[in-house]
Amino acid sequence: MRIQKHPALRPEGFTPLLHGAAARDRAMVSSLLESWASAGFSHVAPIQVDEAQLLMENQAAEAQNRAFRFMDPVTGSMLALLPDVTLGISRLARGELSDFPRPLKLSYEGQAIRSTGSAQRPARQFGQVGLEVIGAKEDVAPDLIGLALQALADLDIKDVHLTLVLPTLAMEMINEHNLPVELAMALDRKDEGLVRSLAGKKSMLFLSILRGECSDEDRLSDLLSLQEDLTQRFPSVQIKCEPFEQKGFAYQTGPSFALYSSNHHGDLGRGGWYRSSGEDCFGFTLYRDALLSASRY
Repeated sequence: MRIQKHPALRPEGFTPLLHGAAARDRAMVSSLLESWASAGFSHVAPIQVDEAQLLMENQAAEAQNRAFRFMDPVTGSMLALLPDVTLGISRLARGELSDFPRPLKLSYEGQAIRSTGSAQRPARQFGQVGLEVIGAKEDVAPDLIGLALQALADLDIKDVHLTLVLPTLAMEMINEHNLPVELAMALDRKDEGLVRSLAGKKSMLFLSILRGECSDEDRLSDLLSLQEDLTQRFPSVQIKCEPFEQKGFAYQTGPSFALYSSNHHGDLGRGGWYRSSGEDCFGFTLYRDALLSASRY
């Protein structure tokens, strides 16, 4: 006996936008891109499908495992859908835009399609909109995070929280002190008992940073300076440092951040420093479904 599925049923993790939600999404994206264009960012649209090997080059295993792969019936080569639109921006930067003068200031919007979701983001297709600076200078972070915060304010998103992180710090300190790699997960989870067990004599150093009690660690100086700068510029935003947080920061190489609001369960967007083809880059992506949920736009 053949079992017929209801035509409205969709694959898990895929949800269409209907009527008003689709219109709100388009108006929201248009408004953000227009605002960013006035700030000097040029809009680009990476292709949705690319050569899998080139697209996923130098990407963390987490990103590689989430990519939908399939064989091109024309060439026989392996292709992949963009699991994150920022990967398409990186491909443009080292491809068609490789000869353009730096820094490259780019804006984008598009759909990310993943083979699996995550605990933080179970959806397997979702819209993104954001900015990237390719060949970025050291002083770009406060201004770009400022643009992300201003975008949330323009969308009338209230009670915004900003978390500043240093994704590489845990493994740097673990390798420096020759400690078990499992310590990184314990720090990410803020499991103080397990930190004591795994870090031994060095546990107080790790715990002091974990609790925010250690401000004289040189490796935290950039993060703390960024916190001070942004606190002065955005006094209504709740800003905290979580140096050891790593979840969701698979490819960031320096100070990074995540955005939240009490009006939405989950993050609104993420960004930070990363390397692409030997270039220092800084950017952020905002998740459009989260913005629609948290805003009154």
